[in-house]
Amino acid sequence: MQGCAPELRVEVWPYLLRLDSPSAGREQHAKLRAHFSRSYDALLQRCQELEHALEGTTTRACTGVGVAGQADAAQPLASELALFAEAQRIIVLDAVRTDFSQSGQRPGASSDSSAPALKGGKGLGRVAEEALAAATHMSSADKHAARRLIHLLSAYALHDPETGYCQGMSDLAVPMLLTFEDDAMAFWCYERLMRSMRKNFRHDESGIKEQLTALARIIERANPVLFHHLRHINAADCLFAYRMILVQLRRELPIEQAMTLWEVLWAEDYRHQMDCWTPTHGIGEASAHSLDDRCTWGSSYHGQPSLFLYFIAALVLRHRRRIIDDCRDQDDTLRLFNGMQVDLWSTLRLARSVRQHCTADTTVVKSCLAAAKALNGRA
Repeated sequence: MQGCAPELRVEVWPYLLRLDSPSAGREQHAKLRAHFSRSYDALLQRCQELEHALEGTTTRACTGVGVAGQADAAQPLASELALFAEAQRIIVLDAVRTDFSQSGQRPGASSDSSAPALKGGKGLGRVAEEALAAATHMSSADKHAARRLIHLLSAYALHDPETGYCQGMSDLAVPMLLTFEDDAMAFWCYERLMRSMRKNFRHDESGIKEQLTALARIIERANPVLFHHLRHINAADCLFAYRMILVQLRRELPIEQAMTLWEVLWAEDYRHQMDCWTPTHGIGEASAHSLDDRCTWGSSYHGQPSLFLYFIAALVLRHRRRIIDDCRDQDDTLRLFNGMQVDLWSTLRLARSVRQHCTADTTVVKSCLAAAKALNGRA
């Protein structure tokens, strides 16, 4: 598997992400797409209602959000408004800072230059519009892309309030907007991706810690000498891989290569779970606790670390000589991996080789699992 042609992604990604079923007929596809569109429109409409409520009841400050009103005001609404306002504040900041020109293609650049408006009113709230108006460094195309990103991420924060919005989630959203001109499809493919990725954004960091622990076990098994050095310089916790795991190597790889790697990971997961396609009925009403499914490209499959973790381990192994010779503390490893160059295909080949070597001994798999569960138990 070497990824699909960019022009085919709009058709292939919904299948790889199990948003759509390849066995569905044309009429079923049409009904499903219409359902996605209605559900996304409903989320955007609710975002607009909250934005209107904020303009009437919320005072915003640079450092936070305060909900004004009577002491006996409805607490659930006040809480929802505060959470939404804080999420959107960070979303807007991240959208304005996003480099939409990095791929040579801007999300929605081929569509109409005007921002897509929400049903029954303006496209964005006052704070977002003011931030975009003040962003003189952005072209009109970039501002249009930022509006699409703000819409998508605001809708997701509302859809999954348990996760809300955390910095880094925009990195995972931009490829969806690059791929789909249809904002509803971009959103629901992003939602499917987040079913696996949302554990990376837990406030207790348990999802990231579990994966870092599994990564450390892989490195220890694949190259004990290298792991001994990492332990000696207090880097055996593999924190240098934190960002790689958090946003699936979006910042370490050029965006096109990152998208290709994701496709390889999704295809592998799809191959393992062809009999586990989950229908999307009621997707617009999914609750936060139901958002985690059996997508495994970011974590494990049947107790074994995922190919993604083996890919990161392969990156570490490819730099083993520099780590041993040049890294004297954890900060050195952070500097090394923040500026590294990644050869996608040779690293992927090494990752498969490392996986074959490590999984030959089933005790290694059990060790990875036991360590991850023990860590979760202490969290």
